[in-house]
Amino acid sequence: AVMFAELAAYAMSEGTTIAGLRDRIWSEYGVHLEEGKSLVMEGGEGARKIAALVKSYSVDPPAIVDGSDAIAVRDYARGGFYDQEGDELPETSMLFVDLADGRRFAVRPSGTEPKIKYYLFGKGENKDGVQKSLDALWGALEEDAYQRME
Repeated sequence: AVMFAELAAYAMSEGTTIAGLRDRIWSEYGVHLEEGKSLVMEGGEGARKIAALVKSYSVDPPAIVDGSDAIAVRDYARGGFYDQEGDELPETSMLFVDLADGRRFAVRPSGTEPKIKYYLFGKGENKDGVQKSLDALWGALEEDAYQRME
């Protein structure tokens, strides 16, 4: 609460609002949005579909998603990734893809629920444009997932 009060006081001293400060940041650095999505598949058949889908991403990662080329694919199940301190990250069933247009996504199975989770990342000049690009990305990923499970 104290930090928020400090932020409000600073905004007032600048003759703006908290939303105005946010808009200044967006104008200087762009809008960055993240969104989580999931496909739920229950039961034994669902577990088999999730396992097959995860394996398909590792064996045949997407080359183009929503019209944008995949320029980097990191399969964390293969290991060899390090954090900022130089410590090796544990192998885990997760694929991270960077697209040529700046959008990115990660996909992994849930460890506790019958679902596969997607994390979408986008950036751009305005919030509506970034949100539309993430919606389109999700539509393409969802369609691709169902095709991979056929």
